Amino acid sequence: RNEEDNEWIAKGKNACRAIESLVETASKWNFEHKSMLLQAEEQYCDGNLEHAEPLYDSAVLSARQHHFLNEEALALELAGRFYLKTGRKKRSITYFSQAIEKYHEWEASAKAVILEKYMEELVAAS
Repeated sequence: RNEEDNEWIAKGKNACRAIESLVETASKWNFEHKSMLLQAEEQYCDGNLEHAEPLYDSAVLSARQHHFLNEEALALELAGRFYLKTGRKKRSITYFSQAIEKYHEWEASAKAVILEKYMEELVAAS
């Protein structure tokens, strides 16, 4: 993610509006966590960190409640990156650890290994 790439920010905002529409008209349980995660990323990119934080946590919870293991892992990873970028390294490590666990549970071993290596480097830099 690049919070200064206006082209991708515009695409993200359009995707967010489309997903929000699907939450209302199609299937709330299928799209709610996606909408929350896109909203969190939008708020982050807009610099509204106090609005982004609860949206990340809501996206994780919604994905968990609706049994979207892969998207729970993604939401945890993005939340971890958010907390790292906002200076909360310990909290980011907690989220990264949970994301790794979920990636393994989903059997996305390659993704889990990449995130494990990233986290090891992060911890070593402490």
